[in-house]
Amino acid sequence: LKTSIYNRSVSLGELVPHRVVGDILPPITSLEKLRMALWDPSRDNNNITPWKIKGRDGITVCGESPLVFDVQNVNLDHMDKYKFFNKGKFVKEFMSASHYARHPTTGDSYNYVFMTGYDKGLFTGVEPGYEMIRVTEDPDGRAVGKVVGYIPSSLNDIRIIHSLGVTENHVILPRLSLRAELNSTTHVCSNIVFDDKAPTYIHVMAIKDGSFKTFEFPPFISVHIINSFERVNENGETEIVVDYPTLTTMEGFNHDRCYYEILNIEYMLSDQFSYMKDFKPLNDVTIRRFVMNLATGKGEVIDHPKTWQPQLLHVDFPFVNDNYRGKHFCIVYFHTIQWDNRNAMGILKLDLCKQTSVGWDDLNLFPVEPVFVPRPGGTEEDDGVLLSPVYDPRTDGSELYIWNARNLKVIAKLSSPVRVPWTNHGIWLPED
Repeated sequence: LKTSIYNRSVSLGELVPHRVVGDILPPITSLEKLRMALWDPSRDNNNITPWKIKGRDGITVCGESPLVFDVQNVNLDHMDKYKFFNKGKFVKEFMSASHYARHPTTGDSYNYVFMTGYDKGLFTGVEPGYEMIRVTEDPDGRAVGKVVGYIPSSLNDIRIIHSLGVTENHVILPRLSLRAELNSTTHVCSNIVFDDKAPTYIHVMAIKDGSFKTFEFPPFISVHIINSFERVNENGETEIVVDYPTLTTMEGFNHDRCYYEILNIEYMLSDQFSYMKDFKPLNDVTIRRFVMNLATGKGEVIDHPKTWQPQLLHVDFPFVNDNYRGKHFCIVYFHTIQWDNRNAMGILKLDLCKQTSVGWDDLNLFPVEPVFVPRPGGTEEDDGVLLSPVYDPRTDGSELYIWNARNLKVIAKLSSPVRVPWTNHGIWLPED
């Protein structure tokens, strides 16, 4: 933020200037709210996901914004802040996915930008919708954004698309039932709506020409795609397959409550607060497969069986072997949370082909998203290790845990000179 919020927070020793999704602390003035809404569109704190883009030096840091920035990959010093597209002052660019998707063959990165002309396209020619972009390299090896296609959408039905998929020939834009409403410039959670009446739409766009097909499904809630791939069925028809960890049911939601505020410290410390009563839908997750037939235009949803224990478990933050992204795969790794057990956390390995699972957790240890690192020269999908910083509140310290990715046995722990709090996402980069 270019307001004084960040500097004031640092001067007071508050390294995080706001709660996860609630009110900003310390409280901000009406003038600062106005500056956030109008004067300060170029936020530089959208640090949700690290990513590596071909043709860019350093690490690209992404958020739910078309604005991204690069940091040096060793010391994390700020390098650059930029957008791949700028349509001019009469066009508003709202959102992008926090996660780019990488093409399985070219390595190009894909994302979207939700945009609209302030005149809704009357003179600007930019109607509300999702512009799909591919970030590739120009002849000089520099990153450049190119438009793949455009998917129109009403301003009254903006969906929060946190991640998307890409296969060899298609990019997948999933519009699940998590809607965005512009209710507040400062209280993020009030802009997030779990809409159990909003159908799920998954758009499949051809990379070659930008044409797309739309598949409609019942309402589902999820934010992190597991993987997507193409296959040919027994009739010779091409199908697009997308896997998601989704909330099992949309029933029982209290629409007066913001569900992401479960992360606020007041809830975690309250003896009177009941996770199972107030946040039960978040405890019940089903891995679902969406199959879309491009020839017939029909889609179906297949539930994978729950092979983990306890079955009431928040299963999210999926990570697959990078060599299998956009391709047929079997193995996925998750971060898990038991909301009803003081946020006990662990990691989980699922084999979606054999329908088997293995988990890891330990008392008072809190891992984050497990990152898979393939063994050099390995040929099996799970031949490698998992990495995750693990926080121990008993010592207020952190260690980097390394697990055997096949059986989740701990094979090494590396001490850290600093405490690493619970964070969202990580990335592994080979030295070269």
